[in-house]
Amino acid sequence: MSEAKPTELLAENLPRELYQTSVGQQEGWLCVGQYKVFAWSVSGIESCIVIKSEDMTLVFDMGISVAESIRVPNVFITHGHVDHIGAVASHVAKRGLYSMKPARYFVPEHLAQPLQTVMKASYEMAQTVEALENVNIIPVASDEVVRINARYFVKAFPTIHRVPSQGYIVYKEEKRLKEEFRGMAGFDVAALHRQGTDIHDVIVTPEIAYTGDTVFEVFTSPPNPDLLKVKLLITEATFLDDDIGKNMIQKARERGHTHLIEIAENAEIFKDVGHIVLVHFSNKYSTKYIFDCLRDKLPSDLRAKVTPATVAKATMASTS
Repeated sequence: MSEAKPTELLAENLPRELYQTSVGQQEGWLCVGQYKVFAWSVSGIESCIVIKSEDMTLVFDMGISVAESIRVPNVFITHGHVDHIGAVASHVAKRGLYSMKPARYFVPEHLAQPLQTVMKASYEMAQTVEALENVNIIPVASDEVVRINARYFVKAFPTIHRVPSQGYIVYKEEKRLKEEFRGMAGFDVAALHRQGTDIHDVIVTPEIAYTGDTVFEVFTSPPNPDLLKVKLLITEATFLDDDIGKNMIQKARERGHTHLIEIAENAEIFKDVGHIVLVHFSNKYSTKYIFDCLRDKLPSDLRAKVTPATVAKATMASTS
């Protein structure tokens, strides 16, 4: 595990126009600014969130090893419920089938040994997928940093669910020429650099956050303030309905989940978030009902930057 190097300039000092995003959809992928998101997620059934850009790719949770996830070598698991972790063996086996290098599976600390045991049991049953015998499972503590590549790192943060759980924030580092050297001739700047002069500021931007399953308090008392500053927030809205005579918000909290009304009533909290992708809707809701609820219950300013991930729901409905 590598620590992020010290930074000289934080992204909160950058102009807000850098956070503006455009959102579209293509073959199940949500295109949010520079990132593409394949969010296959149905509460209690299966979740697998694939993120990719030109210079980074990763997966959040592995409750199903969708085809879009197979080539991704970094997987971050939020908690131990089967719909979020149950397909790790499948992901390992599929990568082995295509002779890919072993992936890294980052998990909350308490899950590392149990998951390794499950992988070895899977190998004993299959006896053909050698990769299952020694899966690269890496425990990650809250606030620990994982380096993805030279430009991106991921930091874990605690969430609140019925079992121990954590979310992840993806950060991007960029070098930019310091103000005092701008306007200088290129060869002069290069000469200073050769002489050992530090000519760059390192800008760190919180790009993406994924909460996994959690109650809404993770936003009212964020364990990491960057959670509410990201360009893209992927979070759950398991409950949508508000049945007369039933306290559905309380029901959501008791089950360790978030209700859409909580998001709607706290819209101001998300003012600095670029865009929100909602996932993990209950299987009882149709795709139409999900869109209707977002239209009717979210205030207009928030609704403009919220997109529901319904590719799993739509696909299941079309094949049932």
